[in-house]
Amino acid sequence: APPQVRCYHRRRAGRETVFGVQFHTGTLRGPRLRLRSDELDLAWQDQRFPPDATVEFIFSSGPERVEG
Repeated sequence: APPQVRCYHRRRAGRETVFGVQFHTGTLRGPRLRLRSDELDLAWQDQRFPPDATVEFIFSSGPERVEG
């Protein structure tokens, strides 16, 4: 199954899903994956996200920090 990533907003009464996304690692071209809000579950219809909002994932094979 493709990786599934969910981002949550923690609240006192629990947590609220902000967005979710699934992708196939075979489609990655390099260590970065940038997705527009219209490519994220829930975010595309959430008025809190500007139309030009993006989320960037940075992948690494180890614990070292990636600059940028």
